[in-house]
Amino acid sequence: MFGVRICLLITAGMLAVTLFLDFITSVRLGGSYREAIYTIYDLKIRIFPLFFASFYSIFILTVVTLSIAAVSVFFSHKIAGPIYRLEKNLEAVASGDLTVETRFRGKDELVGVASEINAMVREINGRVRSLGGGFAELKKEADALDALLKEEAPSYEALNVSIERITGIVQALKRDIGFFNTSER
Repeated sequence: MFGVRICLLITAGMLAVTLFLDFITSVRLGGSYREAIYTIYDLKIRIFPLFFASFYSIFILTVVTLSIAAVSVFFSHKIAGPIYRLEKNLEAVASGDLTVETRFRGKDELVGVASEINAMVREINGRVRSLGGGFAELKKEADALDALLKEEAPSYEALNVSIERITGIVQALKRDIGFFNTSER
């Protein structure tokens, strides 16, 4: 968008110079050959300094415009590029990929944000893995309780130990799930 504006500004400047030169040169040449020669000579004396002054002005405007464009591209690359990468990585995390690591070049503006997002993703990854391990352990204890209940005369003590293990696992799962704030607003 910035480049389009610069091109429009340059085009408008060139159009203004062209119209100005057309306005200056739109004088009548006169009724005789002598008057026409004098008018053309006078016009040449007035227009050439203006033309060269406007040429230098256009040259300076072009140099300034290109300098501004180069600086703008440089800084937009340092900000827009990391924001784009950050957006793509957050989309991957939102889709369930907790192995994403956001990396930026050392001099990018959002390096601090990337390290905080990486810490957040590692924490969530650890919690989810812990929950997965807890559910696997709960499944194992539930299978053990089921096998114990299929016995003809399970001991009260063995049932109590199995139920206490399941209760402990459920407490740990509640603690891990409690880390996540899931309230609707």
